[in-house]
Amino acid sequence: MMTQRSPRETKMPRTLRLAAATAGAFLPIVFGASAASAETRGYVVSWFAVATNNPDTPVNCPQQAASTNKVDAYADGNQDRRRRDTALLDGKPVPAANYPDLVTKDPGMETVVGKYAYGFDLGGSETNKFIDPETHEKVDNQLWRAIGCVPTFQYTPPALPYSETAPWGAMIDTSPAYTIQVTGNDLSKDGPVTVTLDRTLRHLERDAAGGVRSGVTYVLDPSPRSHNVLTGEIKNGVLSIKPAFIYLVGNMPFYPQIDLQNAHMRIHSEQGGKLVGYWGGYADWHAWVYTFTARPGAGADNIGIYWALKKMADVDPDPKTGENRKISVTWRLEALPAFFATNADGKIVATASDEGLGGKILTTPATQKTASADGVKK
Repeated sequence: MMTQRSPRETKMPRTLRLAAATAGAFLPIVFGASAASAETRGYVVSWFAVATNNPDTPVNCPQQAASTNKVDAYADGNQDRRRRDTALLDGKPVPAANYPDLVTKDPGMETVVGKYAYGFDLGGSETNKFIDPETHEKVDNQLWRAIGCVPTFQYTPPALPYSETAPWGAMIDTSPAYTIQVTGNDLSKDGPVTVTLDRTLRHLERDAAGGVRSGVTYVLDPSPRSHNVLTGEIKNGVLSIKPAFIYLVGNMPFYPQIDLQNAHMRIHSEQGGKLVGYWGGYADWHAWVYTFTARPGAGADNIGIYWALKKMADVDPDPKTGENRKISVTWRLEALPAFFATNADGKIVATASDEGLGGKILTTPATQKTASADGVKK
């Protein structure tokens, strides 16, 4: 006999969704933030990666494009590479990959010279500014400048960067999910909202095609470690927040943490209620780079990546060394509608909706939809 799953573990039928949505308007919002007339919609992050933008490699990375031997463009010091990285500790040789900061010579990995990158104006130096392909505004994104010439990051959305494909896929099958709650008096209209970020107690559910299922119910983790309450606004169907600090606990093999100082958001709704957008701000570059220097994929230049981030980091100087400890970053994400329940009593505190935020269903610009599987614009 087939065992029937509980509503928390399966996708709710439309009738139950409507009932839950009606009841949800009168339920307290999780962790005590409540408003009798408020509506709260829930979403689980189904896609998260560095906001890559590489439709034209020769423009971004002319040295690599002109090279007849890719080994000249990116090398990691292994025996099958031409470059040899040397690190010294107390005058004695040590493995360069274990001590990237002690490498005696900057590998000089090529960095992005093109002018376009996704992001936000964080108030950084004008000399470092990119132009956002969507908003056409000046933005700070030194992470992309540092790693955009690494072949495994040369993808344009909706293609997921190779360096993050397998780690993200492993994490969503084994680790708690990231969640987004949007609360407002009427989310079908523009206006002020509260954006709440948390984690679930279990991993995401996949659909029959291997993607992440929409409309599933998850229990929220009551731990305060990944609990973020942000002031936001919906305007012309686009969700943004007042700059704040965001911290989410991570899991290997993906990022050990998601940390953003001066965090910004730009998110819109697409068909089916899916959210698509960007998070940006300043992140601890040491925490970010650990994932890629510890286990570089596909011959990635681990020492080159480390030194490029070290050079490109643009804020938070160390009082002793003067080296910047944070770097401007932008992540692209997608999120699917979901129901959320409390761990204590199972009450539904956020409902899944296929309606657009602000009553608008927008589309991702065509420039993001013309990338083939290898990231080359067609």
